[in-house]
Amino acid sequence: MTTPARTALVVAAALALSGITAGTATATGVDVVGSYTCVTSTGQSVPVGVHFGGGLPDDVGPNGVSYAQAALVDLDLDITSLVSGRVDGDSTAVVEAWTSGPDKKQALGRLRFAATHDTPWLHAAGGLDALHLNPAGTYRIHLGAISMSLRPKASDGSALPAVDARCTPGTGDSVVLGSLQSFGLIADRPLRPYSLAVTSTTATTATLTWEANRWWMPTAYYEVYVNNTVVAKPVDKQVTLTGLVPDGQYRVKVVTRDTTGSASLKSEGLVFSTDPA
Repeated sequence: MTTPARTALVVAAALALSGITAGTATATGVDVVGSYTCVTSTGQSVPVGVHFGGGLPDDVGPNGVSYAQAALVDLDLDITSLVSGRVDGDSTAVVEAWTSGPDKKQALGRLRFAATHDTPWLHAAGGLDALHLNPAGTYRIHLGAISMSLRPKASDGSALPAVDARCTPGTGDSVVLGSLQSFGLIADRPLRPYSLAVTSTTATTATLTWEANRWWMPTAYYEVYVNNTVVAKPVDKQVTLTGLVPDGQYRVKVVTRDTTGSASLKSEGLVFSTDPA
């Protein structure tokens, strides 16, 4: 049987030959602006400005992933508001996405809107479905049509008629979010946590739970990231976050750290909102 230590040495050598530095996964920011046209459920056709942000994974170097691991892409959306008054966190958006390169992979970006109050822009955050970029090579990530389900409220909190919309790029069939390089190697490290969930929220707190698979080495603790900053290191598969902002939107991820100091890739991101004050 190949030992974990030997496997790690082999992977380290492969990374060195590729000019890649191993480490805990971070994310390379993306910033794409485009023009879309939205057709609403009221029959209107409205030109809107769109800004896509988020982050591309750096699993094995800048914008680099292993073809044997799922690539997780964060996706943020700012779009010209189609409603007046308040939009709550039960409003959602779905972005059609696919890759070009060695193979075409289809995916959806699933986003949740942050609560807003009479602002000209709406903000939503989430991520693309996991991308399995096999075979290895360079993949470009394309973003196409956006379907929105908006549930507005008046300033006093009373419900307003729902507005659904489908928005398409003004030029061509997509905008390019960025590129990922998929490498034909397998990194030996703890398995990333999964099934991240919010079990309760208040205006200033949130309780999270997750699952984790067993690894060669015992788990020392978990690192909880909120908006890309480590805020807690629990030993159990749960945490209660405090000091949050009412009506705030947060993206949380979790990393497993074993007793040797080795870290997993970050879990899939979970976007949640706190309760109103």
